Amino acid sequence: MRSIMNHLKGNRDFPRLRIGIGRPPGKMDPASFVLRTFNRQEREELDFTLQNGLEAMRILVLEGFDKSATFVNSSKPLTV
Repeated sequence: MRSIMNHLKGNRDFPRLRIGIGRPPGKMDPASFVLRTFNRQEREELDFTLQNGLEAMRILVLEGFDKSATFVNSSKPLTV
């Protein structure tokens, strides 16, 4: 993100897709949580989320930001 913002001369006014990872369980070290291998359920959730992210990008390019934001912010059941 810093590299992108530096390239844009510090401008933060651009659309972006954020994917959260949640919080580490208990007192687990955040770095260990982020860098650990995904379990099967997490991998399925990630695959689902990435597919939705790709669809959001397609909508952004073809139909504009507002339609893409509506798609991202609507609930979708996890399908595996």
